[in-house]
Amino acid sequence: MRGEKVTNGSIAQIAALLLVVAAVAFGGGYIIAGGPEELAQQYTVGENITINVKTPGQAEYTSVNMSSGMTVLDAVANVMEIKTELYPFGTAVKTADDQWLTYTVNGESPTVGMDKYQLEGGENIELMLA
Repeated sequence: MRGEKVTNGSIAQIAALLLVVAAVAFGGGYIIAGGPEELAQQYTVGENITINVKTPGQAEYTSVNMSSGMTVLDAVANVMEIKTELYPFGTAVKTADDQWLTYTVNGESPTVGMDKYQLEGGENIELMLA
């Protein structure tokens, strides 16, 4: 291979191969997502909703107007200053002064992180220091 000339034909072959790989990669992701209807459904934020959030040390809930499909993390970021850290298992949330937060929705502990729990409206979210 050393000393061989790169020809226009080999450049065209490499470009064609890259094009095929890109088409398969992006097309496969599109198909896995379920096609146009399913993909649109996954990323559509819906109607306006109201949820209630109680932060640590707060006696009453604060009402937050959002769009359905947004997450608990979105709601929390609307009512208090937070920090997030990404881990392989998900996003961990801290207060501005580096205290870890846990949460409940309607009195129950969800099995997913704040960044994955999608809101429908009417939820009561309570934050606690871990």
